[in-house]
Amino acid sequence: MVYIHSILRFISGVFILGGVFFFVCATVGVIRMPDSYNRGHTAGKGDSPGFLLSLIGIWLYWLTINPIESIKIIVILIFMLLANPLAIHVILRFCYKTKNPWIENTTFNLLKDNCMDKDKEV
Repeated sequence: MVYIHSILRFISGVFILGGVFFFVCATVGVIRMPDSYNRGHTAGKGDSPGFLLSLIGIWLYWLTINPIESIKIIVILIFMLLANPLAIHVILRFCYKTKNPWIENTTFNLLKDNCMDKDKEV
């Protein structure tokens, strides 16, 4: 039984380190990107697997301490997987609607026809 706890704690540490790796990569990407659209994309793509791996690691750790309480971590995990991409989408849509400037090398705009038609109808 002691071996199982040690193995689960080691595996949870690996998952947490993997999540930290994604968080650090997303942070570096946010710092290096030129405009808010690229920064939001980088933050959204890096935070989702970072949360996923970190919370799986925390869940595995809590399985060794208190298995009943680990259900809360699963609920948080599901909520974050749904809320994080949605929040990034809403923030970037707001940036677009408030005419936040693009970088000058942007070659195409997928939202141009979509958002402009909906704004005229309202």
